[in-house]
Amino acid sequence: MDKQIVQQPKDDFASVELGDKRLNERLQKMVEDSTKNPQKSILGSSGGRNQAKGAYRLLSNEKFELDELMSSATAATYERLQGEVLLIQDTMDVNLEGHDKTEGLGYSSEHVKGIKVHSCIALSPEGLSYGLMDQTYETRAEAKSKLSAEEKAARSIEEKESYRWLEALKNSTAVIPEDVHFITICDREGDFYELYAEARKLDLDFIIRATHDRRSDTNEKIATKIRQTQACGRVTVEIPRDTRRGNKARQTEMEVAYCQVNVVKPQNVRGDGIAPKVTMNLVRITELTPLAGQEPIEWILATSLSVENAADSMKVVEYYIQRWKIERFHHVLKSGMGVEKIQLHTYDKIIAMLLIYSVIALYIMTLTYMGRVLPDAPCDLFLDEDEWKVLYRVVHKTKTAPVKPYSLAEAIQYLGQLGSYKRSPSDGPPGLKSIWMGLFLLYFSVDMLLPQL
Repeated sequence: MDKQIVQQPKDDFASVELGDKRLNERLQKMVEDSTKNPQKSILGSSGGRNQAKGAYRLLSNEKFELDELMSSATAATYERLQGEVLLIQDTMDVNLEGHDKTEGLGYSSEHVKGIKVHSCIALSPEGLSYGLMDQTYETRAEAKSKLSAEEKAARSIEEKESYRWLEALKNSTAVIPEDVHFITICDREGDFYELYAEARKLDLDFIIRATHDRRSDTNEKIATKIRQTQACGRVTVEIPRDTRRGNKARQTEMEVAYCQVNVVKPQNVRGDGIAPKVTMNLVRITELTPLAGQEPIEWILATSLSVENAADSMKVVEYYIQRWKIERFHHVLKSGMGVEKIQLHTYDKIIAMLLIYSVIALYIMTLTYMGRVLPDAPCDLFLDEDEWKVLYRVVHKTKTAPVKPYSLAEAIQYLGQLGSYKRSPSDGPPGLKSIWMGLFLLYFSVDMLLPQL
């Protein structure tokens, strides 16, 4: 990688100008405190009531605006982009039941108080996070009403929840650097015709998991066509952990097939300027060695990328597998940052903290996965000299620290050990939870040990 893709979360907000030097410094301090204490409230992370009051006053200041924070964070992300960039979108529900007195807070779904957060993050093909590209928030004044199938079909795309996917696509690619090739990646929620058409209109590539059996211009059902297409080969695929089914990450043998189709615009798609058909390739990957008692995995991926052989097919699959990183992003936000426990009294303050926590969560993810992708890189890529020296001393229970930075892979192992990573051969590398707990204990140790040095 030619560019430096690592940056402290506080630096992503360095361009925020609040019109007062003290406010700018307070923002930097609040982000830094939250980075060092990811599981604590503003009061708990600030180091005292006076500091916490300063953070709360900052959040209440009329100059503290979400748009300013978002512009700074996304501009910092753009500076790090290079080569092929995977744009991963998904929606997360933040459950805030019990926050009945929170001003401006409504419902995220039927009968549940909270916020729908739709994020677009930028990843390298290897799965390293460049940062946040776009984030939008929605809370309804009233619980979601149930509509009939006919009423749903009659709505325009702007009235549907799926419109947020189009907005994120447009917002994230409003400016395209010369040396960057964007590929937008979505799960089944992104499988709607307007998104395909908009991506091609913007000259953007996509990989989307298809769930609707659409018709082609030859009046064929596309799922039927790809299932009848002869496989071009077999591959071994790394399947990410499935927390919903309780499945660990594993390897499995899969069969791959591909074909090209021209998908025609469905009759219920309304609106001007929507292409009558979209040309795309379908890649079908089918599991040959499923887990006992479970249906074999089958993915049908719709893509605008060129697919001419098995290697091209596998590139599409490998890129799509990176989509699970946004689920890990949501996991860090909920379990690591505790966003569903935010104790703020207005909706505007909550979404501002959601943005700040999102930048911190992506930083934690970058640290975790960079240790796997670039294990030989020096640890001072992430950690200050005081931090990597204290980390070594604490883990090895010694008063002597190395003179030169050790490798990033070693730093990740040490952080994992601090965060209760067992380091047994069957465990694999440290996970996100071990890293965020390790970071918390490292920062605590630095504060305790440095005055003694």
